[in-house]
Amino acid sequence: MHRLQHVTLIVDDIDVATDFYVRHFDFEVIEVKGLDYPGAFLRINDFDQLHLAVMPDGPTTFRGHFCLRIDNFSEQFFKFQRLELLDLKPWGKMRELPNGSVQMYVRDPAGNLVELTSHPEDRADIDPTIFNQPEWGGAPYSYTGKAG
Repeated sequence: MHRLQHVTLIVDDIDVATDFYVRHFDFEVIEVKGLDYPGAFLRINDFDQLHLAVMPDGPTTFRGHFCLRIDNFSEQFFKFQRLELLDLKPWGKMRELPNGSVQMYVRDPAGNLVELTSHPEDRADIDPTIFNQPEWGGAPYSYTGKAG
């Protein structure tokens, strides 16, 4: 069996990026010594990690992202809406996925795209007012503009 161990994101300010993931997603900072670059390792859960690194790379990708399945989807939606961090440009408005999950996208302070999805079994618990928000797509998922 294979398991994803970590994802590395390039950021421009390690402290700001670390604070974003710790504050909004309750990730835990893992103490790592000996890095030869500004970096942070964050524990997502018992198996997965997010690594942050300041490197002289080019700009962040427009659509490339990683996805977190989150608890409290409604609470997170309203928080990120209030903070104006929702990003509808890369993949369009929020949609319900075929498995019943609901998705949204946010940008971290360095411009990295993060997809957030609800647990499929939590669909009935999502605040119904979300489906009346301007960010809600209300149509089958399509980033090309052609429903498939």
